[in-house]
Amino acid sequence: MRVEQWAEIRRLSHVEGLSQREIARRLHCCTRTVKKALAWEQPPGKATPPRRASRLDPYRAKIEALIAKYPRLSAVRILEEIRKGPEGYRGQITQLRQYLRAIRPSPGRVYQEVLYEPGQAMQVDWGHCGSIRIGSQGLRIDS
Repeated sequence: MRVEQWAEIRRLSHVEGLSQREIARRLHCCTRTVKKALAWEQPPGKATPPRRASRLDPYRAKIEALIAKYPRLSAVRILEEIRKGPEGYRGQITQLRQYLRAIRPSPGRVYQEVLYEPGQAMQVDWGHCGSIRIGSQGLRIDS
């Protein structure tokens, strides 16, 4: 049930004083839905499904230890490390890469934005455009 539907059912019942059957008829829903909405004191929230187990779960501690010791270690190299031995990881690298994206901090902005008022600053890029010949003299053209 959506929050909007829950709120409308409660409004029709408490403000307009309609019966459950009439509310169900107006909103084109089941009377059980109306009864359930009136029983709830709080609006319905999003129910998050429980997290499923992953093949990567037994290796998470080892991965985190490797990242702590070598922060820039690639996913391919970490995969090689956790696949060692007979009890090694047998999953795919895509699952490992998703996990690494989640635990590694994002690099952040790599530039600094500078704002100036009109006429407050000037910027000039100097470069060499070539040379020209005027008479017998060669001149270098800079911009």
